[in-house]
This record gives sequence, structure tokens and C-alpha cells, in this order.
Amino acid sequence: MCRNFDPAPVERDKLEELVNAAARAPQGGNMPVREYIIVDDPKYVKLLRGVTPSFLANAPAALVICTDLSKALDVMGVQGRDVLSLLDTGAAAENVALKAEELGLGVSFVRSATTEAAKKVLGIPERYRIDIIVGIGYKSKDRPPPMKGSKPTVHHDAFGMKWDGQA
Repeated sequence: MCRNFDPAPVERDKLEELVNAAARAPQGGNMPVREYIIVDDPKYVKLLRGVTPSFLANAPAALVICTDLSKALDVMGVQGRDVLSLLDTGAAAENVALKAEELGLGVSFVRSATTEAAKKVLGIPERYRIDIIVGIGYKSKDRPPPMKGSKPTVHHDAFGMKWDGQA
């Protein structure tokens, strides 16, 4: 994840590649319920940042991943709309992150409590939910080093049973 971006704009063909990567992620019921908004006009990026307090990074572009809640309910039921569609969006965002790295780009993930304001700024209809906003840009040369992952807690066969990793 990147929190400090170069101000250079991201080429449209690269943004298209990121959307294509997101679209290849699984979707419950194998039915497309996700839709995407590429935000790269500086005016809209500024507006989006202004109504999304957690969007701290200075990314010059964003990919907003939304779920059509009506379609998700019809296709997958309540659990699909409320849970599975969010899992599917996480898979789409991860595909974007992996493709971005391949393209020499960085990303940051944002989920905001102010999604109603973001929906208004971007003209998103009521039946859609903003699931995640992916900030996109070239990584700044003076960015801090990436955080190191911590050692995961792993259980074996049942919760509380120690996993030693030995085969």
C-alpha cells in the first residue's frame, strides 16, 4: 500500500488495465453486480478527497468500486448483498493492487463512513453502495518504506491448537 504518490497523472490505458483486473475477480452467483468509476479529473479527485476524510493519500486518481444492491439482492439474496458482495469487492481490489504493482503504480484502499457524500459528489444512484475507493498513482520517490508485516497467529485444526509449521 502506498500513502505518498507522485503528482503525475496515470495514463488512461493503465487505468483501463486496472479495471479489467478488477472485473476478473470472482462475483457471487457469477453475476456482475459490481460497477466501477474511474476518477482522474483533478477537480473530481479533490471533491472526492474532500468528502472522504479517510482518503489521506495524495493519489492523482481513484477507482471507486460499487455494488448494485438491488441486483445483488435479486441474484444472491440478503447474505449475498450484505456480505458476499463485500468479499467479492475485496478480491477485486486485491486484483487491482497486484496489477498496479506490475504496472509500476501504487494503490491505497479506503472505506469511508461518509459514503453518502461521496455518492452525491459522483452522482451515484441510491441503489448502489460504495464498497471501496482505491487511490491510484505513481509511488513518490520520497515515500516512507512499506510497513513490515507481523507474524500471523495460526491455529491448527481447532482454535487454540498451536501450529508449528513443521511438515
